[in-house]
Amino acid sequence: MASTTHEPTSLCVVRKEPLLVKPSEPIPCHDDLSLSSIDNRYIFENFTHTLYVYRPIAIAPPNGNCPDPVSSPRQPDPVSALRQGLAKTLVFYYPLAGKIMRYPDRSLRITFNTDEDIGVPFLEAAVLDCDLSSLNYMDGEISSVAKEFIFYNQPPINQDKEPYHPLRLQVTVFPCGGFIVGMSILHSIVDVFGASQFFKALAELAGGKVEPSVIPVWERKKLTVDIMPDEKEEEGNNNNSQPNNLPESQHLSSELINECINISCDGIKRLKLQLATEMGDNVTTFEALSSYIWRSRFKALEFNPDDKTIFIMLIGFRDRLDHPKIPKGYYGNSFLVSSPIFVTGRDLVEGPLSNMVKLIKETKNICSQPEFIRRSLSLSERARSEIRSQVLNNRGGVMFVTDWRGAGIREEEDFGWGGCVNIVPVPHNMTNNNDMCILLPPLRLDNSIEDGVKVFIGLPKVAMDKFKQEIHALHK
Repeated sequence: MASTTHEPTSLCVVRKEPLLVKPSEPIPCHDDLSLSSIDNRYIFENFTHTLYVYRPIAIAPPNGNCPDPVSSPRQPDPVSALRQGLAKTLVFYYPLAGKIMRYPDRSLRITFNTDEDIGVPFLEAAVLDCDLSSLNYMDGEISSVAKEFIFYNQPPINQDKEPYHPLRLQVTVFPCGGFIVGMSILHSIVDVFGASQFFKALAELAGGKVEPSVIPVWERKKLTVDIMPDEKEEEGNNNNSQPNNLPESQHLSSELINECINISCDGIKRLKLQLATEMGDNVTTFEALSSYIWRSRFKALEFNPDDKTIFIMLIGFRDRLDHPKIPKGYYGNSFLVSSPIFVTGRDLVEGPLSNMVKLIKETKNICSQPEFIRRSLSLSERARSEIRSQVLNNRGGVMFVTDWRGAGIREEEDFGWGGCVNIVPVPHNMTNNNDMCILLPPLRLDNSIEDGVKVFIGLPKVAMDKFKQEIHALHK
């Protein structure tokens, strides 16, 4: 399916006054809830925004349109079902109904100070002049319209001032009967597995179940550690290290856009076969695609090949630790930032791609060892205890890669309107993002990319066109 560009001026969106949805039953009386060593890191105190796209149901109202949430009392509808489901879900996920703030000791805590503050902000909206199909179900270039579907006010993050809500939801319906659920959730409280677990529970309870299939577990002390004695942050484990000659693209001054680009199953198979033949070893889809994307992105940005470039992975470890063992239902952050891989652009672009795959494979194996994970947890605690972690000043030469395909983001229940057909990340700053690449399941409505992979990436427009040429070469 071809990518499309959406014009923000084509959308007429009507919004109701936001509500504070409270748990449908009393929640436990609690002192402040503490978070884990990973959760507490400053770099994760950002909101993750995700769009869950639902196409129209087969049986529509007689006029062919969905109920108007602004004026029509018609019931039931997806907005009412999700609002009621949210109230039920918060009984199990009650920490998300509190407020969060960073205390003088630099730790984040969830508070339940007053009954008036307990709940989740919920916004109901309707698009009046555009169907989801004309937006290609949010597949392709989404920068111009994504913010229309997110209920988001910048909280006082890192200000050490006032507590704020860690979760917000917006449900936007379309005249065709389709709708989009926009979820904004603080990364300090959940990773992609935790967010997916919560959203699945929301869909289950909105569909009539009395409890979620996976009962959530808080237990943040499981991943709260002390700083290791005499620990030194070696370059290999220090993700704040940065060479002086990181490249800067001539395109970075132009407008950034985010786009979802599909890669077919056949293209992936050919790439993996080529690499496996060169290496004499098996190659995973992640290893093959992330190395190819890294090279394609570097070429598209037209960096100087003599400069250094950095590749960093986000690696989950939920099933890799026995001590402490992470319980089923845990929804806090349980991933680490890998050791950075430094190479010159010339090695990346002109050398065999299999060399990059070997580096990625080796780094994955090292970073998946229990001792490395425990050291990473200790470094997270040190980063929290220091005044402020430095964050890489990315001038385009650094690429982070994360893989959402195995996080259960497509395991949500059908709560009466069919399953979700597309899931789209939105940059945390609501503008655009040029350093993060996310591997996702493909759009469910396009049989030509079944079993393929969707790549979410941000680039300047000129570079995006060149990047897509590189990706399309996989299909030849």
